[in-house]
Amino acid sequence: MIFAITCAAGLESILKKEIEIAGYQVIGSWPTLVRFTWDLSAIAKINLRSRVGNKLFLELAQHITSDFNQLFDLVSTIDWKTYVQGNPINVTAITKQSMLSSTPTIQSIVKKSIVKNILNGKEGQLPEEHDKQAIEVLVHIERDMCSILLNTTGESLHKRWYKKATGEAPINEALAAWLLLLSWRKFSEPLYDFFCGSGTIVIEAALLAKNIAPGSFRNFAFQQFKRYDQSLFDKEVATAKAKMMLNKEHTIIASDIDPNMISIAKENAKHAGVENYISFETKNISDYLSGWELVWTLVSNPPYGLRMNTYDLEKVYYTITQLFTKHPKLHGWVITSYEGFSPEDAWWTRKKSIFINGGERCWFYKKTLLK
Repeated sequence: MIFAITCAAGLESILKKEIEIAGYQVIGSWPTLVRFTWDLSAIAKINLRSRVGNKLFLELAQHITSDFNQLFDLVSTIDWKTYVQGNPINVTAITKQSMLSSTPTIQSIVKKSIVKNILNGKEGQLPEEHDKQAIEVLVHIERDMCSILLNTTGESLHKRWYKKATGEAPINEALAAWLLLLSWRKFSEPLYDFFCGSGTIVIEAALLAKNIAPGSFRNFAFQQFKRYDQSLFDKEVATAKAKMMLNKEHTIIASDIDPNMISIAKENAKHAGVENYISFETKNISDYLSGWELVWTLVSNPPYGLRMNTYDLEKVYYTITQLFTKHPKLHGWVITSYEGFSPEDAWWTRKKSIFINGGERCWFYKKTLLK
């Protein structure tokens, strides 16, 4: 079987490593997409355990299609009854440099072929149970090569569903996990976030350190597939639980100047089952300029852009620079769109790639340890 998993731009290399570590054969990676091969068991494992992926698609068919009749016939070769049992069906289409260029027509033809297939060649409408999750079919056509892809995930994997409330412009869970995988090399080393907001970074850190599967808090589209073997999912859930490391000691510290955000972060951590692994406190970043020397890994998402109205950003970022100057053994990453943050210290580097967080273009600034 061939699978394709999507991700946010810039996360492809880490996603590829995830797939390879899982033991699967990567057959190609492109911007925002990694393709690999394995058997049906990969559906449960990747959906449960991927920290940086968005949606896992199963490739149902692939062939050259230069007209709509060929497209209709390609779709009709798939046994749709295997996947659909009263679910609404949503078809989306992407076409690039191909004879078939009208996405509305592509969607219509594909939907018509699926319906006729399920109705055993008859015309008509499928009975839909609207309390069931919709089945998403993605039609990807590039240079006339058409792939029919089935979304096994449902809503994007970055939606872990442990966050019951957020602040303004919270960091995406998958982006937070990616940032941690880049920066937090040793889980034995304390991790700190001095702008924790609703707690995404530190919660993802706890899930990572304890090896808790990030998909443990949600359901997936494949669980509704008519002929999916539930035992495959049950087996993977049991394996994921057995691999958790809840008894290992880790130090994860979160602070924020806003006591309301600390309350929200604590509640979110509770929903994720990691509230006992994170120390929360209401504190201003400037409070860390004095006191004992910080020898920690810091990963943080300071205020910027949409959240700038309630902050003096120049002062905030000056204080961040002061903090790292005061504590030369403090290292880590900061994500921001604030262009006024351009520390001249030789130990700071800005990742060249541009990322989208909260609808804004952002950069990651990395502070390495002094040698």
